[in-house]
Amino acid sequence: MYILPDKLQIIERQNNALHQLNEIAAISDISPLETLRKALEIGKEYFGLEFGIVSHIVGEDYTVDVQSSPPDTLFDGQLFELGSTYCKTTLEIDDVLAITDVTKSKYIGHPCHRDFNLVSYIGAPIRVNSKVYGTINFSSAQARHLEYNKIDDEFMKLLSRWAGSFLERQSVLDELSLEKQKFEMIFENNASGTLLIDDSCQILMTNKRFCEIIGFSKSELVGQNAIIYYLDDISYNTAREKILNTDKSSYINMEHQLKRKDGKLIWCKFVGSQIELTKDSTAMIWSILDITAQKEMQEKLEKQATMDYLTELYNRRYFTSRLEEEVLKIKRDKNSTTSLMIFDLDKFKQINDTLGHLTGDFVLKKFADIIKKNLRKTDIAGRVGGEEFAMILPNTDITNASILANRIREEVSNKIITIDKKDINFTVSIGLTALSYDDINSDSAFARADNALYMAKAKGRNRLEQK
Repeated sequence: MYILPDKLQIIERQNNALHQLNEIAAISDISPLETLRKALEIGKEYFGLEFGIVSHIVGEDYTVDVQSSPPDTLFDGQLFELGSTYCKTTLEIDDVLAITDVTKSKYIGHPCHRDFNLVSYIGAPIRVNSKVYGTINFSSAQARHLEYNKIDDEFMKLLSRWAGSFLERQSVLDELSLEKQKFEMIFENNASGTLLIDDSCQILMTNKRFCEIIGFSKSELVGQNAIIYYLDDISYNTAREKILNTDKSSYINMEHQLKRKDGKLIWCKFVGSQIELTKDSTAMIWSILDITAQKEMQEKLEKQATMDYLTELYNRRYFTSRLEEEVLKIKRDKNSTTSLMIFDLDKFKQINDTLGHLTGDFVLKKFADIIKKNLRKTDIAGRVGGEEFAMILPNTDITNASILANRIREEVSNKIITIDKKDINFTVSIGLTALSYDDINSDSAFARADNALYMAKAKGRNRLEQK
């Protein structure tokens, strides 16, 4: 089964929003206030709501730090009573609060609806320096057409972490401008990891937060070369090269995968600048944020966009893009060889009709497992239709590809699946072709393999044909 179009659109929309967030975070010539406002505009577009707010909450005072809203409605710095907002409930549950239509929810009669006529809302707490700072929230006077779902909740949490990290980072960068006598106190108590490293990459100072992030004690870090927390010499030297080739008057932004003392791999965001230690020596001061959770969320969303959720093989769109790459490779090098095979489960409709779709899904997953077992590291496999699968075999001629195809075919025909005490045996037909220099694009290669598959079906199924 394909990923549902509306789900795919949600995933694509999230990926676009993440890309935009990364882009605005990298822009250095706009103020922090306008950066947050642009983030709110991204969130408004994603959720389809009118108002976006980053609030700062102290006691019962709710201050609009920054907003994106229709003209003549809200303004930055506007003050409200916390109790008149949905954000009070958001802080009470300490989680995402999502209200599609307040008139059809348990929050009917809420002061925010009564006083401000806000019908739809989604918001989450923002933490800065491990403490609740306020909220990031979006709302509208109209009910939202779509119900909020788990994907929306995850994206809202990602936005709140992004906003919290952004505010943390701005706080750190502001602290760097404080006078020298306050430096050590700020350095040690910073909620972000902080490092001071000299020109030879020796660690001069570190704070307790970075020790927590990386798992080493101060005594184990200070005096050591920074290579101690890198994965290998390559990643260490790559970072050094970027630092050496960056204008010394500029901030340096880098993301690195680091290795903790316990061997666990983590992702960290480094923001650094050069400072003058003495008249004759300089050092780099780094602010470090652990962005592992953000990276994992991003990887999860990217996986959802490329994988078939049932079989955990690639979906048709991603598979086709990889096939296009192989076609271009053949055009660049006539001597390279790549084979393409398409599989179709024989009489699969009969399994669905007689035993039910759950059984059919189980059969599809079992076939996908057989494909995975026969994959080499360089091979690419995908589900390209309901019961249709395909494989790309780089650097494999059609003779060797046919050996693999027949091995898979025989393994399928010999496999018996037992479901609810019923034994199920199924077979597969296979069409095989080799990519050609004359292929205009992936469609022509697909069509040729599909014709071979049609021949296999016509000649009695459970066989391999090639063109």
